[in-house]
Amino acid sequence: MNNDETKKILLADIEYFRVKAGYYHSLRLFEAEKYANSLASNIELALTTMSFDGGMETA
Repeated sequence: MNNDETKKILLADIEYFRVKAGYYHSLRLFEAEKYANSLASNIELALTTMSFDGGMETA
């Protein structure tokens, strides 16, 4: 899997967890909402630390 594929998957995961957070909020499941938002934020942080220069492959 190359870095561009990894980035695409992680961006989809971020969107998924943001949508789930909104869903949990609508059900008044505030702890679940907080957890989903935290997961999305952690993935965003991971994206900022990854290099996407197109050269390196990930396992």
